[in-house]
Order: sequence, then C-alpha cells, then structure tokens
Amino acid sequence: MKNAIYVATSHDCAANLAGEAYLMTLDYDHVLYLWVNDPCIVIGRYQNPYSECNLERMETEGVQLVRRQSGGGAVYHDHGNLCFTLIGDKHTSTKEENFSIILQGLKNLGLECELSGRNDILLNGKKISGNAFQTTPTKFCHHGTLLISSDLSVMGNYLTPSSTKLASKAVKSVASRVGNLKEGLDTISQEMVQQALMEAFKTFYGNAEVDLIDFTTLEEAQQNYHRFGDRATILEKTPHFTHTFKHHFAWGEVELSLQVDKATISDVIMFTDSLDTSVVDRLKGLLLGRAYEKQVLEEILQNCEQADCSDLLSYLIENF
Repeated sequence: MKNAIYVATSHDCAANLAGEAYLMTLDYDHVLYLWVNDPCIVIGRYQNPYSECNLERMETEGVQLVRRQSGGGAVYHDHGNLCFTLIGDKHTSTKEENFSIILQGLKNLGLECELSGRNDILLNGKKISGNAFQTTPTKFCHHGTLLISSDLSVMGNYLTPSSTKLASKAVKSVASRVGNLKEGLDTISQEMVQQALMEAFKTFYGNAEVDLIDFTTLEEAQQNYHRFGDRATILEKTPHFTHTFKHHFAWGEVELSLQVDKATISDVIMFTDSLDTSVVDRLKGLLLGRAYEKQVLEEILQNCEQADCSDLLSYLIENF
C-alpha cells in the first residue's frame, strides 16, 4: 500500500485546513496528517458564528475564526491541542478503523480512552477529542482534536452564545465536559502523542515516510485559503437567521426581528405600541441592506439624531 505521514510546520489553522484539502487530492491509500494551530475557533460547515462565538472579543484578542468543510460543532484550538487527520479511500475506509488507530496510539502511552456516542473520545469521563467527517467522490476524511495541555480556562471567552435570540437552521454546538490528556499522564507532551499516533498508523498500514510541510507557503493550499480563513467569506456563508428581541422603552414596547442573509440585514420586522408609528419605517431606513456587524451598527447610531431609533440601536448593540 502507498501510505504517507505529513506533519505541518505551519500554525495558521486556515492554511492547515487548506493543506488538508490538498492532501485529499493526492494518490495515497492512507494518509496521516498531524497539525497544531495558533489560538482559533473552528466552526462546522453549517454553523452560525454569530450564535457560536464572541466575534468581537476574538477580533480584539487576535483569535482566528475558521470554518471547516466538515460538520460538527465549534471548537477552540491552541498550541496545547493536536489535530489529526486520517484520509483514505471512500469505499474502504471507516471511522471505526480510524478510531482504532487513535485509541491504540493513546493506549500505547498508557491512556485508556473510550468512544462516546457522539464521536467523541473520553478519558475518565471527560472529552479529550472531538471528531468530524467529510466525504468526496473518492476520499473519506476523518479529522479530530486531541487536547493535550490546552488552556481550557479561556475557552468560554470565545465560545459564548449570544444573549439575544438568534433563530436559524444552523447546527448548534453541544456542550461537553472537557479535559486534557495531561490529567491522565502528567509527563505527556505533544511530541509523545505525535510519535504514538505515527507508530499506531504504521502498525495498521505499514511503513510510511514522514514529510514536514508548511502550508502557508504551498501554492496549492493558499489557493483555497479564503474558503477556510477569510472572515468575510465565512460570515457570508452563514445560513439565513433571525435576530429577535423584546424590550420596553420609555416610549413603548417593542418586538424586533432582523432577518440576516449573507451577513446583510435583509428585512426588519417590528411590532410596537409606540404612539409614533413612523419609528418602524425610520428604523427600516437605517438598517435595511446594511452589514450585520457591531461596528456598522455603532456607526449608524453615531449618526442617528432620532431618539427612539437611537434607543433601539443602543439596545441592539449592547446585546449583539
């Protein structure tokens, strides 16, 4: 069999995912790909980043937003997390066999892990690995995370659902009790886990050369970078959703729904008992066709001289 092992020297998650897409085009029977990312939030193919992430804090603190092509929920990556990818023939590769490789590698380190019903791997009841899958006409791709020594304390800073109601058909993440492999083996290192996975892969499929590769400089990967890491592209591909809130202002009760398509406010639906019924049309005039971004709303508010619309915009911004 023709097998390969690739280890990314790059830590840009979007570049590494673009590299994964490139590896899926190569003529190998089995590929093991190992990669580590700078701090980022990776959302599933059909997820809504507005409801999954604290986008403002991520941008302020330099945490990258990435959308992968596989399904599943939103996850936090940093240098304490090892990503793995197993690529094989669509007709013969199975997630069961792939999980066997990962579990065997961990067992060789003395870590007795187990699968849960949601395609997660657990250590002592805590999730240390989430997994997702993608199929092309010829390949089956199984990728996942292995939390080794990740800073779990900051995860909640970026994976914080909105306090307002965002209704859509997007896939929601499911909260899990997470932990690090370090809790089971204090001396564990990323290099140890990488080596264990490589050896388990070779045991299953035979010998394979190890290639180091930088996907931030590989032209074939960079051509696809925007699919995974361009913020505007990610936001535009968010499924249609509605941002709804109810609030009592001094001038009346309001129920407001913003319809958002491709990161743009496409409709404004407002119910109110305000004596000044023109507020509905005035707010529509301010918001329709504008980008659904906090900074844009702040600019609109700054130039708004209408007290009732300013109240609405201020509340919307506070709860964005």
